[in-house]
This record gives sequence, C-alpha cells and structure tokens, in this order.
Amino acid sequence: MMETFTGTIERVTYFNDETNYGVIKIRPDKRIPAAEARDGTVTVVGVMPELGVGESAQFAGEWIEDPKYGRQLRVNTVSPIIPTSLEGIKRYLGSGIVRGIGQKRAELIVDHFGIETLDILNREPHRIAEVPGIKASLVDGLARAWTENYSIRNTMIFLQGYGVSTKMANRIYNEYGAETVENVKKNPYALADEVFGIGFIKADQIARNMGMPMDAPERIRAGLFFALNKLAMEGHTYAPHQVLVETACELLQTDNVDRVNEVIGETLIAGDLITEIIPGPVAIGGTRASAVYLPMYHRSEVGSTERLRHIADTPSKITEKMRGTKWGEFLKEVAENNSVTLTPQQQGAVKAALTSKVSILTGGPGTGKTTTLQMVIAALEQHEFKFKLASPTGRASKRLGEATGHEAFTIHRMLGYSPAEGFMYDEDSPLETDMLIVDEASMIDLILFYNLLKALPPHTHLMLVGDV
Repeated sequence: MMETFTGTIERVTYFNDETNYGVIKIRPDKRIPAAEARDGTVTVVGVMPELGVGESAQFAGEWIEDPKYGRQLRVNTVSPIIPTSLEGIKRYLGSGIVRGIGQKRAELIVDHFGIETLDILNREPHRIAEVPGIKASLVDGLARAWTENYSIRNTMIFLQGYGVSTKMANRIYNEYGAETVENVKKNPYALADEVFGIGFIKADQIARNMGMPMDAPERIRAGLFFALNKLAMEGHTYAPHQVLVETACELLQTDNVDRVNEVIGETLIAGDLITEIIPGPVAIGGTRASAVYLPMYHRSEVGSTERLRHIADTPSKITEKMRGTKWGEFLKEVAENNSVTLTPQQQGAVKAALTSKVSILTGGPGTGKTTTLQMVIAALEQHEFKFKLASPTGRASKRLGEATGHEAFTIHRMLGYSPAEGFMYDEDSPLETDMLIVDEASMIDLILFYNLLKALPPHTHLMLVGDV
C-alpha cells in the first residue's frame, strides 16, 4: 500500500552520486509508530534526489521489511519542499545539497539576501559575488554548482508531477541533462526511443498525464512504431496496411481509422516508414494489398535478398576444386574414413553443400542432420578448405561444437559485436572463410541475418541448418 508523508532529513546514511540510490533517516511531520525507530526517525531507501540534513521533502512509497534493518519506506517519488523562513533557508543551503556551500557560507548568503535568497540564486546565481566573505575565486564554481542542482531538482519535480518515479526521472535526466524539461514537453514519445527502460506504454502514460490528446499525430505515430515493433517480435518483418491500422487502433484505444490512415500517409511521405505492394491476387476493387515496414526491416530484407543473390552468383574455391568430382566414389570414401554410412538423401545433402553456394539442411530430431553435417566438415577438411561454425545462442553453439568436435561461436561473437562499436566484421572487413555453417538458423532474426550476410565474402558457401 502506498504511503505519503512529509518529513525532515536527520541523517544521510548513504548516497551514490552515479545511481542516485540513497539511504536516509527522516523525522516525519506526523507520527508513524509502526515504522519509527526509538529516536522517532524513519528509514527511507531508494532512488532519490540528493538531499541534505535539515531539508524537508514529501516522500511517497511502500513499506518493506528488511531482515536486518527492519521496516523501511522504499520510495517511488521524493519531492523536496522549498523552505520559506530565514532559518529554513539557512538549513536548506547549508545542508550540503550544493558542493562548496556549508553552514557558514549559507549563513553569509542568507544574511545578505534575506528571504529572497533562493529566488536570487535561481535567477542570477553569480550574484553570490556580492556576498561579503566569499572569495571571488569561488564564485564561478558555486554558481555552477547551484545551477546544476537547481536544474536537477526542477526536472525531478516536473517529471514526478506527471507520474514518473524518481528512479525513472533520474534515468531520463541522465539522458537529456539540463534539456530534459524542454525535450519531454516537445515530444514525450521520444522517451520510448531514447531512454532505456521506457517503452511506448510508459511514454504514453506520461504524455496523457501532460494532456496529450488521444488523436494527436505524435501519439498515433508512436503507436504505429510500437505496433510494428510488437509484430516484429512475433516474427513479422512487415504488417499489411489494414493489419497495421487495426493493431494501432486497438493499441491506441481509438476508432478514428481516418486519422490513423492520415498519420500513416504522413509518416510514409517523411520516409520514416516504407511501403511496398504485396505480390499476389488483385483484391476486389482492382487494388493490391500493401505492406508497411519499419525502415531497418525493409533495408535488412532487401539487403539480405541482394547479398544472397550475389553470393549465389559468385564462383568459389570449393565449386572450382570440386568440379569433375566423381561424387559416388568421393562420398563413399569420406563416409568410410569416418566409419559412417550415408543414406542417399544424406549423400545428396553433402553434395549440395559443396556444389551450391547457399544450401539449407532441415529435418526433425533423429533424421541424420548431425551425421550429414559431420561429413560436410570432413569433406572440407579433406580438401583443406577453411570453415566456421556458428549459432544464434551460446547454448546452441556449445551443442554444435560438441557435435562436430570443432569450435563454434555465437554469431555475435564471430562478428566481433560490441554495443558501442557494433559489428567488427562487415562488407569492408569480411570474415576469412570458404564456408560458414549456421545451426539453429530459424532462431536468427532478419536484422542479425543481414549483418551476417554483409560479413561474408561473396565466394563463401553458406549452409543453414535447422529443424522443421
């Protein structure tokens, strides 16, 4: 159950500048017998603005029972309360909230500016230079520290006013800094794209709390992107136009189909979505259905098609060397050397991998895929061709390595992926291999598949393996 109360900070037990996680002792303005320590204080934990001893704030959160420290309030929001009395302002300034201003300097500043101290510092922080007893060399640093602190606190208050938790507000501020309020007012839906952990649902909640109309173009546009991403998670690289409209209307809780279609048109014109005619029968009325893509999926789909065609049309070392091979004798020799017997279907699969630039090996469990794969590798080794083994996941690559007796990698590791730099291997820096064998290929999403194809030299053979 959510509890809300005000109180004054008695002690800051712990505060992390990077995460804004704190543990503080407060003296509540009302008694809370079930949670008070012997001295009447209450422990508050969670992500919060930096608070100093003597400050007052409103706290909202839920009670938790810590096995070691007892009952604590885990905060959801913390809203500092600006003092209005001279003594309150002195305590506030001297509480340590601004680096460089302690109790002594706080008294000097408040004695000089009086009850207008906070207003003056907010508007003209460099007027600290007017205060007798403060060295000129300190003015810039103190003014800068005050401005930064004021910006953070105003941002927290602004965001919490629209239902954003302190933890989430801190994350938003870390992304936008002093421009947070301006950016969120301009387009709260950008939060879904630019701030980790905020999706469309949360961004929509913030926007609706800010008074964003249900049929605002920004809202519909964000809903369209969310709908397409949701469909992509289900394995669809595009949405038929009508399906997108229906999905978006359901998501946005609107029946204004014309408005949704209007925004789709505007977004297509802007190039932020892409459409193509879906091949197939002509619908009633003489029109064909159209597909709507997110640009990255359209680019990946078209790019994958082009790369596969280029690979398929490019000669290879393997096909050149295997030309003229007496396949019956060769496959029998490979099988005998490895003490296995290949069925005609398995022999055909091994031959296809060595003669076709792109091949697919499928079949359910127990159909002989592993043996076939082992014989493909044995044939490559017999002719000293280079090959690589990869799978989409760590578990799958481990199984592949165990089944073949050769090192296998995850696709990301093989391509040298890092979050900061992306993929190390691409069309400008391709992998060095004559054949790439990818197991569990059905688990690869389109974007990863495109990046994989970009890293393959055109002469490389590609063999995709997976269950049906």
